[in-house]
Amino acid sequence: MSGNREYGTPVRRPKLRKHWRDRYDGRRLMHTDTFFTLIPYIMSTRNDSEVGASFKIDITNVERYLRKKRAEGSPIGQDLTFIDIVMASIVRMISQKPYVNRFIAGHKAYARDEVSISLAIKKDLSVEGTQTVVKMVYDPSDTIFDVAVRLQKEIERNKDIRTDNTTDSFAKFVNHLPTGLIRFVIGTIKWLDFHGWMPQSIQRLSPFHCSIFVTAMGSINFAPIYHHIYNFGTCSGFIAYGPKYTERVLAKDNSIVERKFIDFKIVGDERICDGFGMASAWKEMLRYIQHPELLESPPETLEEDHGI
Repeated sequence: MSGNREYGTPVRRPKLRKHWRDRYDGRRLMHTDTFFTLIPYIMSTRNDSEVGASFKIDITNVERYLRKKRAEGSPIGQDLTFIDIVMASIVRMISQKPYVNRFIAGHKAYARDEVSISLAIKKDLSVEGTQTVVKMVYDPSDTIFDVAVRLQKEIERNKDIRTDNTTDSFAKFVNHLPTGLIRFVIGTIKWLDFHGWMPQSIQRLSPFHCSIFVTAMGSINFAPIYHHIYNFGTCSGFIAYGPKYTERVLAKDNSIVERKFIDFKIVGDERICDGFGMASAWKEMLRYIQHPELLESPPETLEEDHGI
């Protein structure tokens, strides 16, 4: 149980009050630095404003934690995995550093109404294998157990190579149109999204309209890459991480010990907040990854974006 509800059960929150200047998926930021008001006009696309960082994470404590949870027996009836920890750490980071959940649309900055993460999934590990993307919406108060239950349900629902999710179905429909009509449909969707008029049904199925995009490249045993963030949509960050590996390091007592690490590559949109804020948010996420026990309970407080 998470509080008074079953793990993974969506939290019902009152609808946010909206102003005429807000979008259906976010609230307009009105109390930000003047410089950041002008930045989206200077750097008009996400490709213009990408910044990247790489991190090497010691997962010794993480593996110890996962072994302990397997031995104890999980309260959700399934073993926790590393991807559960990563996803839960992102949710918790956003709950404490909500400014990383902003996005730029129509040259203006908005605070996103929800916490959503898109995850690339390979249904079959082969060159010809089908790939899909699932988008999950979380509550800022979710624990690692809430995140794990919802993630597992989505993966189970989408891993069957014979099954298409709504995103796949829409993509196949558009793909069967003549080339000129495809360009017209995509161009119209982009124009509507720029002005905040895109149908919410498309926003709900679009993996490009999310808080963070994640790819677990360790699952294909390949090093992480700096993945660009898409100009289409509202995603303001991309996280890629690779396989675990062993390295010899110098311990505090000057002895040589073996440690296991995982490399992370993160790309963000520098228009949503300043460098100090972005750095502190990413460090917060990495702290939660290395100390997953902190994610077992809901956060004590949910921070508000003071730019609204």
